[in-house]
Amino acid sequence: MADQQDTQTFDLSKSTSHLLHRAQQAAVNLSTEALAAQGLTLRQFAVLAALAAEEGQSQSSLVDRTGIDRSTLAEMVRRMEASGYIKRTTSPEDARAKVVSLLAKGRGVYEAALPGVEAADNELLAMIRANRRAGFILSLAAIGAPEEKVEVEEAEAADAAGSDEKSAKAKPKKSKKDKAAKADKSKSDKKKKKKKKK
Repeated sequence: MADQQDTQTFDLSKSTSHLLHRAQQAAVNLSTEALAAQGLTLRQFAVLAALAAEEGQSQSSLVDRTGIDRSTLAEMVRRMEASGYIKRTTSPEDARAKVVSLLAKGRGVYEAALPGVEAADNELLAMIRANRRAGFILSLAAIGAPEEKVEVEEAEAADAAGSDEKSAKAKPKKSKKDKAAKADKSKSDKKKKKKKKK
């Protein structure tokens, strides 16, 4: 009994790592469901999205853009090329390097999957107050992809934070009781002034 009382407790409801893991589970479940119709994994979609944003990337660039480790990405690229989604060609700048490009089939699958992934993202963001969403995305990027440029502007997060501050500083409306008390005080002050004049 004494040992149980002395055991230090850990509050999972306030643990950053635990909450991020739970959030990741929710995100993966929604995204996996959205991609099922196209037969894509979330990682495969990330590769297609990176190539759709910028054609002709090296595998090193894709590692940086997607966060997928080098050996896993190399195997993924091989399989996606065999499926006809992408192609590898020799880099015109370096004969030893390969450039990865999107093929018509890959672009078609990507465009078909995109609405479902966007809907999954929107469903996740709907769980967060609107004025906190930009800051939330920036915070995730700071943890998961600090080198990556986030499309959401810093200014949007600042505006959202400013809105919160303004709301907090907004003066509360005076109650009828307060207004009545102020009116009575005003009348009392006027009577005192009249007496002084007499």
